[in-house]
Amino acid sequence: MANVVPSKLKVAELRKELSKRKLPTDGRRNELVERLKAALEEADEETQPEAEAETGAAAENEADDQIDLLPVDEQQDMALEPAGETAQQVDEQPAEQMEVENVEAENERKRRHDETDVAMNNEQDEAGVMDAVFIKNLERPLTKYRIREVLEKFGTVDDVWLNSIKTRGYASFGTAEQAEAACGKLNGMQFPPEHGRVLESGLITRKRMKELIEEEEARSDEVHTIDLIAAPHDGGSCGVALRSKQDKGPAKRQKTGEARGQAAAAESAESASMLVAAAAGAAQSQKNSQEPVQDELPKQAEAGGELRHTKTEPQISYRLLTDAEVAAKKSH
Repeated sequence: MANVVPSKLKVAELRKELSKRKLPTDGRRNELVERLKAALEEADEETQPEAEAETGAAAENEADDQIDLLPVDEQQDMALEPAGETAQQVDEQPAEQMEVENVEAENERKRRHDETDVAMNNEQDEAGVMDAVFIKNLERPLTKYRIREVLEKFGTVDDVWLNSIKTRGYASFGTAEQAEAACGKLNGMQFPPEHGRVLESGLITRKRMKELIEEEEARSDEVHTIDLIAAPHDGGSCGVALRSKQDKGPAKRQKTGEARGQAAAAESAESASMLVAAAAGAAQSQKNSQEPVQDELPKQAEAGGELRHTKTEPQISYRLLTDAEVAAKKSH
């Protein structure tokens, strides 16, 4: 461990060392170096009590050996006399117990650090500090690492979250100024530049970011049908909320229903007019088709032959040919 110099390692080597210690391997090279340094320092602090305990045990064994070399009466005096060094070694705690106490102390330090961060974030939320952003209209292929690279140009990025289809995300920054700078650049940017859409971005608090992420995860099966839309600035909403794309609000639904009703009524009236016109046209056509037949009926009757009528509507009258007419047609 003492031979590992993080600043001289390559990225692949840094990640390998971090993996051995079951630590996160994401981030830039300087972040990996700092993370490995902290791990090495922590490991040195944990091994130091063990080394001191081994040194003490060796000293105690050496003292016992020296006592064995003395005469018997002097050995008895040494045994009865509580020497300072020997008494101190007796009072020392076992190495394992010291290691447990060190781990407990480190856990307590981390817990207090986390509580401090939570308290600070709560104070910022109560004060309405907008140090986070939402991002819409993202397009795949896209990774969290790539979007983090873009965001880190504006400052320290504490956290990045993307939904399952990489169309919407959230990010928190070290300061509100950094978040504001990022929002100003992201809003209207085409990303990715080669094939992306125009992004939409807005400022929100960390608390609102956490609430929206929790809602996104709870509604993951609706990821294709929900979107961030403008909402009233109440209850810490920061002016945005997740809504179904079809849900446009009661007023809009009522207006849409009225418009559809008017369109349906107009369509029905038009259809009725067309039916009336079609019926009138059909009646006129039937009348026109029957009038010549009626005019010819007396002539057909005069020419001879049996006059017959069809049973279907409209009714058609026709005359059978006489025998002479049939013979004349056959002769031709």
